[in-house]
Amino acid sequence: MTVARIDGAEATAEQLRALALTNYGHFTSLQVRAGAVHGLTYHLERLDRQSHALFGRGLDGTRVRGLLRDALTGTPDASVRVTVFSGEGRRPSAVAPAEPHVLVTVDPPIPPLTSPPRVRTVPYERDLPEVKHVATFGLTWHWRRAQAEGFDDALFVDRNGLISEGTVWNAGFSDGDRVIWPAAGMLRGVSMRLLMDGLDRLGVPWEVRPVPLADVSRYRFAFASNSITPVRPLAAIDERGFAPDDALTELLESAYRAIPAEPL
Repeated sequence: MTVARIDGAEATAEQLRALALTNYGHFTSLQVRAGAVHGLTYHLERLDRQSHALFGRGLDGTRVRGLLRDALTGTPDASVRVTVFSGEGRRPSAVAPAEPHVLVTVDPPIPPLTSPPRVRTVPYERDLPEVKHVATFGLTWHWRRAQAEGFDDALFVDRNGLISEGTVWNAGFSDGDRVIWPAAGMLRGVSMRLLMDGLDRLGVPWEVRPVPLADVSRYRFAFASNSITPVRPLAAIDERGFAPDDALTELLESAYRAIPAEPL
């Protein structure tokens, strides 16, 4: 059963109706295990930064943390979404920004995905790609189209032919010597940042650089990363297949585990 609370009180049908009709806001999704979250500080920082970008004022992390504890009372393991929105209706004003409201929804935990997906590249760029906003029509459309054509998901390529991000995940690559993250307009996900931190801790080199679609065949390994599955090897990008690499997968998973989860 889903728990839905707005600003610390049970969400009413009228509040949820208004929210359903408003396509302006931002969110973050996180997995809670034993009352702790990997990358909690990054989640809170991103919510604050995105609130500045969309609403002209920040969002205090202490407030969000308290709202999370409130919604999770007695629930140590869960899949949680924090959505930040305005109470001004469909077109919130930029002249006198209102205090943003916080919706916390709590669902049963989502297990990691294990099967390596085949992804199809598509030309697409999200509005404000650095923001995890609620305008998800485009990425959902391309995910559905990819599945209709026999793939599992979609990987976006920008107008310059550079790989950017997946529908709800970051893409990473390896040339056998180091991990490469695409340099393009994209959302730098929390799991991606944790992997960077973990690779630093393990002394494994990584870099951010442009990844042209035309150069994908140069890489020996590709993977997807998000909060549900921090490391998910890709089976193929378009017609370019990738052989399984258990050692590299374990190395990346070790890098993620190297950064401890933070208690709520």
